[in-house]
Order: sequence, then C-alpha cells, then structure tokens
Amino acid sequence: MSNGELIAFVLWGVVEFALALSAILVIVHRAVALPHGSRLPTHFLIGWAVTWGGAMVGLSLLGGALVFRRTAPWDVVLTWPWLVGGAVFVAYMLGLSGQMDQGSRLCGNQPGGCDLSWGFGGAIVGGAAAPVLGGTFAVGASLKRLLLRRGQHRPG
Repeated sequence: MSNGELIAFVLWGVVEFALALSAILVIVHRAVALPHGSRLPTHFLIGWAVTWGGAMVGLSLLGGALVFRRTAPWDVVLTWPWLVGGAVFVAYMLGLSGQMDQGSRLCGNQPGGCDLSWGFGGAIVGGAAAPVLGGTFAVGASLKRLLLRRGQHRPG
C-alpha cells in the first residue's frame, strides 16, 4: 500500500463525508423552513435522494476505479471502503446537531431532547451507507481489475 493510495483513500472518504453533510444540511434546512404541521413533499424527497444518493454512489464507483492500484491486496479493497459508514454517521450527527435539543424545530418537546433518536437514526444511516458505498467502491475496484486483466490477455 503506497502513501499515494492511502492519501487518495482518505480524500475519497473526506469527499463522501462532505457530500453526506451537505445532503443532511439541505434536508434539515428545508424541513426547518416548513410551517408547523407540514411535511416535506414527496417530489422533494425523491429528488433529494436521487441527487445526493446518486452523487455518493457515483463517487464510490469512481473512487473504487481510481484509488487503489490493481495490485492492492483484496482484503484492503474489500474492507477499508466500509469505513465510509462512519464518515456518513458523523456527517449525519453534525448536520442534525442544532436539532437535537428539546424545543428545537425538528425535535419538538421531547423530554430530554432527541439525542437518542437522532443517534439511533445516525447509526442506521451510517450502517446502511457502509455496505452500499463500500460495496460500490469494491465493485469499481473489481471492474477495474477485470478490465485491466482482459486488456493484458488480448491476442496481438
């Protein structure tokens, strides 16, 4: 594992974190701006999910194809990318940090605030992001290896 690969991997994780934080901030801002009793429109939620989810999955596929060399060990390629779930969890918690206290716009008057429920939600979101984004990263890396291997075995 070279230093360049490690740096590229960390940069991939940082960009995934930034995308996740941006996505959370967009939806929180929109939800907080709604009048009391209103819900986010379905078309907004679908557009939000496609836009942000697509960007994060696309970045994972691209990261898988670019971050590690073809000679990187399989155990690294198949396990390290799952760490992105932690980055998504932290982004979720930071994005909602102003909405965890009792009386906040999204928490309401829950006794003791919403720390536990937001934390549980963050664990679910981060846990779901790990196999989706990490798995997509591994698919990108695997496709790269497959394509490069086929290119070497072409008859000349």
